[in-house]
Amino acid sequence: MPKLIIIGQSPAAFSAIRTMRTGGVDWDITLVSTDGELPYDRSFFPGMVTRKNKEKDVFCAGFDFYKNNKVEVILDKELSRINVKRRKLFLADRLQLDYDALLITDTPHIRLPEVKGSRRRGVFHFSRLDSIRQMLKHMIEVETVVVAPTSLRGIEMALAFKLAEKEVILVLSQEKILPGEGEVVEGALNEMLRSLIDGSGLRIMPHNNITDVLGEGEVQAVRLHSGKVLACGMLVVEDAAPDLRFLAEDDLLIQDRICVHTTMRSNRPDVYAADAVMELADPKFLGSYSMETALSLRQGEVAAKTILGVEEPWLLERMELIKRIESIFAIDIVSQLERGSDGK
Repeated sequence: MPKLIIIGQSPAAFSAIRTMRTGGVDWDITLVSTDGELPYDRSFFPGMVTRKNKEKDVFCAGFDFYKNNKVEVILDKELSRINVKRRKLFLADRLQLDYDALLITDTPHIRLPEVKGSRRRGVFHFSRLDSIRQMLKHMIEVETVVVAPTSLRGIEMALAFKLAEKEVILVLSQEKILPGEGEVVEGALNEMLRSLIDGSGLRIMPHNNITDVLGEGEVQAVRLHSGKVLACGMLVVEDAAPDLRFLAEDDLLIQDRICVHTTMRSNRPDVYAADAVMELADPKFLGSYSMETALSLRQGEVAAKTILGVEEPWLLERMELIKRIESIFAIDIVSQLERGSDGK
């Protein structure tokens, strides 16, 4: 029986399992978590900040789903390295696993932006559930939160802090928040998003980067590249990149992330990657790789179908982004874009 190992707790891991079992093919599937959790949906994190959602709401499925689908789940063994030439995983306690196909959706560690003082107490990211747990405890003590977003998810998190009655300062380092290029995300959509952000009540510092986190042991302020200092009690960054050093010795094509084609297959026919761990080799994907849930779910499905021999390329759907903006700001974007194209 062929063996599939899925690494990580992304929604892509969940959808890959669901697709593999729906395909009716009998594969031996093992799920290896990199943070001790079952796959979860990061789109619920803002709701945890506003107390709309509880922690139990974030999980894509409970243990019964994996048991009923005959998936071996490993939550308590740290992944140390992968040898893709030998098709072998090395875990804690000298546990080794062989595979015929490997899908990577997350990594054992992440890399925060290289900012001086970023290890001070009060600096958080929202790519992992444990960071959200710590953030929720810490935010009780603070009045002002600085958020540095790179995607719609970061904007939504900033708005959640505002609903939680925090003063929020948004540091925007790039002109475009939306990923994509050409007809997928044209200027009008990005301009509309920027207009919505401007009218959201958030304090905005455009065209800026954070260069220093200031404070004695914990965050008390941040310094921008413009030289301006912003007093705050917490910094939340979105640009937490996967740490791929556990793959560094192998012949997998890696730039900032694992390079894949639109089928989620890497340069090796037995290795696949999805969510924030991957980057498209062709066509080049511009913008943030902090994937929205719908995109992650689709990527997991595409990877599984490719493994099963059915290729359905993943493409960035413009309408998916529009739906996300509409859900965040509670407006009808389609009609506004249509009115704008008509010159009204």
